Amino acid sequence: MASKKVLIVTPSLGSGGAERVAALLSKMICDANDVIIVSAYGNSDYDHGGVHISLKLNKDHFSVINLLRAFFIMLRVILKNKFDVAIDFRAKRNAIFEFIFLFFFYTRINKIVYTIHNLIDYTFQPKFIESLIYRETHVVVVSAGILKHSQAKSKSIELIKNAIDFDHIDTHKQETITMDKPFVLAAGRMDDNIKRFNHIIEAYATSSLPASGIHLLILGEGVVKKQLIALADELKCAEFVHFKGFQQNPFKYFTKAKFFILASEFEGFPMVLIESLACGTPVVSYDCPTGPSEIIQNENNGLLVENGNIHELTSAITRMHEDIVLYKTCKANTVKSVKHLSFDNIKNQWKKLIESANS
Repeated sequence: MASKKVLIVTPSLGSGGAERVAALLSKMICDANDVIIVSAYGNSDYDHGGVHISLKLNKDHFSVINLLRAFFIMLRVILKNKFDVAIDFRAKRNAIFEFIFLFFFYTRINKIVYTIHNLIDYTFQPKFIESLIYRETHVVVVSAGILKHSQAKSKSIELIKNAIDFDHIDTHKQETITMDKPFVLAAGRMDDNIKRFNHIIEAYATSSLPASGIHLLILGEGVVKKQLIALADELKCAEFVHFKGFQQNPFKYFTKAKFFILASEFEGFPMVLIESLACGTPVVSYDCPTGPSEIIQNENNGLLVENGNIHELTSAITRMHEDIVLYKTCKANTVKSVKHLSFDNIKNQWKKLIESANS
């Protein structure tokens, strides 16, 4: 098939799961297509393919002038390039912005693909406008749970799960770290409390891990970090809890961790879980909507815990540490449990979708 001109629209190329998926997609498809990535913000922490253009918005300070400038940059990119396909990774929270994209920008593109990465950030009011906007586009969801709840949104919807870049992980996972004590790991953004690191710290503090000399490392940055540091101090486990900030290469921590812990309020198809497993590290996770139950085979590659139940999370953390047979079983099954999410497998799904756009 002839090469397509593909536009990928994303909030940024750093600090988020959907953003990481956008970067990985650009790498997957840039060998056979002409790819341009347009991001709202300038950060570019993730390895990506194609050409990156930033609208240079400031997340902490929106002004009318900056929004107008971003509008005309975006419009110029659209007019200059005759895109066959646009793949949109933005959260959908504002109907006005969606109308601007759909009727000012996307009318000039043959095929529009909206991606949905969770059940919260891609839903907005009023519902009839949301239905109108989604029904005019092709929709890709990242988990079966999202698909089940989103089938009425669009006339054309399909499931394409997030991919794992095994080659990239293998290249970076053996880099050295400064931690010389055994540890468990958690990671994610701290802009709000969606990741519920407070649950992880509380469960860790009351588990058997501190007394066994197993530390807790947390990767990520955001406004709630100070509260989490204070919580660790309050629970008298601060000497065992280490905040390592955002890490461009988290795989060196995934690989060396005893296991990974996720306590999110909600997810889509969490990259941290599949990448931890790809690094050979078992996982303990809340069974939140959606994704963890589609990734974790309970007692086979990790443990699933009732969503929001800190007591059960504590028990699961202790069990994963103390039950040697369980731990060895889970660790032995990590990598093979996510092999089906390889670049080649997921790339073929995206390839068919992109090729379906009329030239």
